[in-house]
Amino acid sequence: MVRFEVLGARGKVEGPEALIEALRSLQGGEGAALDADLICGADHLRSAASHALRAFGRGDNAATTLAVETVLFASGERQISKAVRKMGLRKGAERVALVLFDVPDADAALATLGLERDDRVLEPSLEKARRFGLTDGELAAVPADKYPDLVLERVAFVGLSK
Repeated sequence: MVRFEVLGARGKVEGPEALIEALRSLQGGEGAALDADLICGADHLRSAASHALRAFGRGDNAATTLAVETVLFASGERQISKAVRKMGLRKGAERVALVLFDVPDADAALATLGLERDDRVLEPSLEKARRFGLTDGELAAVPADKYPDLVLERVAFVGLSK
């Protein structure tokens, strides 16, 4: 059974490609790195990773790796290219959301990536919900503490629309 861990981190991302390559070589595991400014709580990533694992288990995954499948679900998009554009890290990013799959030592992985753990970067906010793509109408329909639930609905809909 694949084990995953969700964490937030800080550090200057000089080159997203180099960070992704470093994630591919993590102690036999793999990882997804996302823009933490679009992550609406740790449950957002836990849900995306769980959906990705189920998709691989059923054989209806759209991506060839758990990392990319997780980005797909986390984005709420149906197309991988849109998902990566929306959720992917950009050069100069300082807040990173990570999902590590079967990585035995998250702290060692962070050190390898040149990042410091800071789970606060995952905390939800109105700004993040808007950046994620929730409309003013959607946001007005629920109390502020339910914004993350709207994001979780989008995550779940990806699986339904495949």
